[in-house]
Amino acid sequence: MTVLIAAYKDDPAAVNISKKLIAKYSFIETDKTSAGMPIYQKDNLLLAYLEIDDIYADNLDQRFHADTIIFASRHRSESEEPTLTTHVSGNLTSEARFGGMPNKLALAHPNMMKAALLGLKSAKETLRLDRYQVSLEATHHGPTELHVPSLFVEIGSSEKQWQDACAAEAVADAIYSSATKPAVAEPSVGFGGGHYSPKLTQVSLGEEFSVGHILPKYFFDNFNPSMVRLAFERTLGECLTAVIDWKGVRGPERRKLVELLESLDVKVIRV
Repeated sequence: MTVLIAAYKDDPAAVNISKKLIAKYSFIETDKTSAGMPIYQKDNLLLAYLEIDDIYADNLDQRFHADTIIFASRHRSESEEPTLTTHVSGNLTSEARFGGMPNKLALAHPNMMKAALLGLKSAKETLRLDRYQVSLEATHHGPTELHVPSLFVEIGSSEKQWQDACAAEAVADAIYSSATKPAVAEPSVGFGGGHYSPKLTQVSLGEEFSVGHILPKYFFDNFNPSMVRLAFERTLGECLTAVIDWKGVRGPERRKLVELLESLDVKVIRV
């Protein structure tokens, strides 16, 4: 299985993460190039720089014949809170302002995301990144048209953090762990909470479940049952488990959701 680690060449966080991966895990420079820069390899892992921002990289699996893609990336937020995050991409509504197609989801690999999340938590402690929050993020932005599983592992949320060498090392460790030793847990789709979901993050840090796609509270403002079905279809591992942040979904929307999940024979876990 070939795992591609992809880094946009003009993303300072991606470049810093890539440098840490190459140095710490002894990636070897190959004679091939991408975006005018060498492609690196370690066993079945490839590390390649991209000419375009990763949210628009919908043909990457075809270019590299990869079985899974991990994007090393930056995370931006207005709060500029130091964060270490992982998520799967997709557009939950009819808007696609940041890559991908409307109402389309990337293929989630919850057990690789779980390994990345656990890796971020471990690295945070080892590297003493006390100011950083470790979190899953709700499904958002592109790409959506890849035919193989993909995930993002990111440093947030401003230029200061993107340049943080210790944060870059933490993400590099998490990516390597995700690529080489995926977790073993029950794949699930998460519902409710905000863009960051502390409850769903804690669930995925536990032993029993791995959370992939997350449809947050704002998704229910324009509840679309077909997107709920699609979230399960676009999750690796015959996913038939939903984890609901119970207080993170309003009562009327929650009842509609549970009725739909029951009609799909999906097991509901309340947290």
